[in-house]
Amino acid sequence: MSDYFRSLLESLAEPFVALARPEQRIFWPFLFTSAALAAVVLWFARRKGTSASPRGIVRALFARQIWQHPSALLDYRLLPVKALLRAALFAPFVVSTFAIAAAVASGLRGALGDAGALDLSPAEIAVVFTLTAFLADDWSRYALHRLMHRVPALWELHKLHHSAEVLTPFTLYRTHPVESFLNGLRGALVIGAVTGAFVWLFGPRVRGWEILGVDALGFLWTLAGANLRHSHVWLRFGRLEQWLLSPAQHQIHHSKDPRHYNKNYGELFALWDWMFGTLYIPSRAPEKLDFGLTGEDAQIHPTLLAAYFVPFTNCGRILRGHARHLLAARQRPKPGLPG
Repeated sequence: MSDYFRSLLESLAEPFVALARPEQRIFWPFLFTSAALAAVVLWFARRKGTSASPRGIVRALFARQIWQHPSALLDYRLLPVKALLRAALFAPFVVSTFAIAAAVASGLRGALGDAGALDLSPAEIAVVFTLTAFLADDWSRYALHRLMHRVPALWELHKLHHSAEVLTPFTLYRTHPVESFLNGLRGALVIGAVTGAFVWLFGPRVRGWEILGVDALGFLWTLAGANLRHSHVWLRFGRLEQWLLSPAQHQIHHSKDPRHYNKNYGELFALWDWMFGTLYIPSRAPEKLDFGLTGEDAQIHPTLLAAYFVPFTNCGRILRGHARHLLAARQRPKPGLPG
């Protein structure tokens, strides 16, 4: 069996294997800790009512109208198809983080020579490298996410994610394959560049903090309930929301309310949203939120075929319009120069 067909078969099993992979958001310990945290949040939210019972909490946590909503069912169907398309169409174009790191280290060495010996211990290098890589990755996620909203052709791709009418942890994977490819390319370039710079500075001593082979900070953040970002559980961080984005703040980002548009693009740190004026800190009381798209886009992705092909069609229309505009501008006669 060729490597290509083997990768296709492996991609079909990917949604199920992801439950056992620490690098995936739906790694089962992450889901378990998120569910436990959600149960605590719901308990305190309902403790004055009769629903503050174990049975009431379980019913609220696994509400049928959420998990069996047509939007959620589409999320489940998208998972294997997306994995298959990624393996079939985009695997040959994947950029290796290690290749980027090697190129950056070699380029810096060629342009600037060897870096002088820096007197840092392996533990200090690990701290600096881990924090630098994490900050760079978080900023680049913010930047790309904002572009996905602001550039019309990219927004046509990102609409698929925002068409979700209910939020579950599986909504994270409700993304168009092209958007997933762009995000993977972003990660490879950013982490590769940071790694290459550190290899140039410190050589083979560069190591990051890891837990189960995964970046330690990202692992701990996900373990602390990051899955609740895509959920119906309202969890705020209080004053910490000026620094860290809470699940409630990301739910605000998915809101159909116009006052919530273009807010809270970040992944973990609120710093980038604060710097660029897109930070929204919700009120203490839970805000009533409706999710999904509005107007003519409300039912733009009702099926698997629509979810993948409508964005391509709309992107093509936008790009053709830009091409016609540029062609017309080039063919327009230039005004004569004054004599």
